Amino acid sequence: MDATAATWFPYLRRIWDLRYFWFSLVHNDLHTRYRRSFLGIGWSMARPIGMTIVFCVIFPSLLNVDRGEYAPFVLVGLTCWQFLTETILAGCQTFRTGAAYIRQQRVPLAIFPLRTTLGAAFHMGLALMLGLAVTWFLKGPIFLPVLWTIVPSLILMFILGWALATVAGLANTHFPDTCHLLELVLQFLFYLTPIIFRPGHVGLHGRASWIVDLNPLWSVLELVRQPVLYGQLPPAYNVGVALAFVAAMVALAVICLKKLERTLVFWV
Repeated sequence: MDATAATWFPYLRRIWDLRYFWFSLVHNDLHTRYRRSFLGIGWSMARPIGMTIVFCVIFPSLLNVDRGEYAPFVLVGLTCWQFLTETILAGCQTFRTGAAYIRQQRVPLAIFPLRTTLGAAFHMGLALMLGLAVTWFLKGPIFLPVLWTIVPSLILMFILGWALATVAGLANTHFPDTCHLLELVLQFLFYLTPIIFRPGHVGLHGRASWIVDLNPLWSVLELVRQPVLYGQLPPAYNVGVALAFVAAMVALAVICLKKLERTLVFWV
C-alpha cells in the first residue's frame, strides 16, 4: 500500500463506502455498553462531572481561584482529556475486538480505530454540551461567532484521536504490555498537562514554563477551551503546535499501517 495521495484516496473512499458497517459497529458498542444500565448514556458524563466536583471542593482554596471560574475550566479540560485517553486505551484493543471481521474478509484496518474514536467522540459530545451549559450558567452567554471555531478544533481532535487509536492498537497487538504502559504514561501526562490548573496557578514561570509550552496536549486543549471559556480565538502558537502534533501522529499512523496492515491478521 503506497502512502501517496493517489493511493490513499481510494483507501479512504473504501472506508466511506463501508460506512454502514462501521456505523453499525459503533451502535452495537454503545448499545452493549449501556444495556440494562439505569443511567444509560448518562454514565458518559458521570466521570467528568464527578471529577470536576472533587477538584472544585479541593483545589480552588489551594490555588486561590473562584469556583465559578474554575468549574467550567476543569470540566471542559476533563472532557477533552477523557476523549484522548479513551481513544488511546480503548484503541489498544480495537484490532483484537474486530479480529473476527479481520479474519473473515479484507477490509481497511483503519475502520476499527475509527470505530473506537467515534464511540469516544459520542461521549465527548455529550459531556461538552454539559460543559457549555455550565459555562453559560456560571459565566454568562457565550460569544457565538467565536464559539463556532470549536468545530474545526473538534475535527482536528477527532483526527488526532483516530491516529492515536491506530498507533496504540497496532502497538498493543504486537506488544500486549503496551496498554499497561500507556496507562502509566497517561497518568503521568495528566499532571504535566494544564487540565486541573492553569500554568500561573502553580508558579510555572521562567525555566519551568517550557514544560507547558512544549506540551502539545496543552495546545490541543486550548483550541477548545479558549472559545468556550473566554470567547476568544486560540492563540496562533497553540494552533501551530496542535497542527504540527496532529500531522506527526497522522504520519506515524500511516507509516505503521503501511508496514503492518498486511500481516496484522496473523497477530490478532
